[in-house]
Amino acid sequence: MIIIPNATPVSSSDRAFNYGDGVFTTLLVHRNKVELKPYHLSRLKHDAAAIKLDIDINALDLAISEHIDHIATSSCNDVGSKYVLKVHISGGQTGRGYARSEDSVAQVRFSQHPFPSHYETMANKGLSVICAQTRLAIQPLLAGVKHMNRLEQVLVKHEVNEAHVDDAIVCDTQDNVIESSAGNLFFFYNDAWYTPSLKGSGVNGVVRQYLIDSLLNDNHALHVGEYQLDHLQSASAVVITNALMGVIPVKECRMPDFSMVSFDVESKPVKALQKRLDDGKQ
Repeated sequence: MIIIPNATPVSSSDRAFNYGDGVFTTLLVHRNKVELKPYHLSRLKHDAAAIKLDIDINALDLAISEHIDHIATSSCNDVGSKYVLKVHISGGQTGRGYARSEDSVAQVRFSQHPFPSHYETMANKGLSVICAQTRLAIQPLLAGVKHMNRLEQVLVKHEVNEAHVDDAIVCDTQDNVIESSAGNLFFFYNDAWYTPSLKGSGVNGVVRQYLIDSLLNDNHALHVGEYQLDHLQSASAVVITNALMGVIPVKECRMPDFSMVSFDVESKPVKALQKRLDDGKQ
């Protein structure tokens, strides 16, 4: 595993560039501390193994800390108290062809970005969403993995932009609700939280993992399974989660038949879930 300096250009022989051969995660750094860092590292280790990529997770942990320290002490640091750090792990460099060469070594790149401040506004007013026509392919070998090939999400984002909404609910090719364009879904029904199974597709987000662990550890009612859009229609609350946005409630959803379903963005279960995540970041 090689840590690549920021200014180094991506080679045309890079496997992530050519084939999407790599994994990544997006960290929220607040006051020079990565929120939910153990979950990010665990996922990187899992996802790299899923695509047969060898990485040293302890060395990567150290490299992330050193990079954040460098940003904090840099005289040109203008990222503020909260910013985004993307960790990009490529399958390395190789010649033409899908197979990695025997001497191919994983390459790690970091990039930092401003925190999307509009997420804080969305957390208060809620999201307007549609149901995407784009469907997620079912591939159990890659289910849950945050790999580099995100063309499905690119197509979903086109739908979101064309509809002038905040996000989209995405189903798989068997009509199971899976996630949003860039986050996981939870919905509240009959005093219990529900979240879709990711056995066939989708990304296993770190906030999703944290909330599942936290709710189950406190013996809260939580169900993970296969759900369709009519289950969402019956819910009293729906939220979208990821490492940057946290827990953001859905205000309204335009269904495939163009009917509108509204949800309570101020409900006690939503506020409790947001507080649960905030407490976990302390």
